[in-house]
Amino acid sequence: MNEATKPCDHDGCNCQVSISQDFCSESCRMAAESQNVGGTCECGHAACQQRS
Repeated sequence: MNEATKPCDHDGCNCQVSISQDFCSESCRMAAESQNVGGTCECGHAACQQRS
């Protein structure tokens, strides 16, 4: 059975996370807390690296 997912709470991130999680990585959590909304996501996951 597939686990339900939702988008990472960091606005600049394309990753999907478990419903029980808010962020896909510590870098996204820190970026969201600092309200760093400009620029690219630096989580390092494939979903974000594929963006151009």
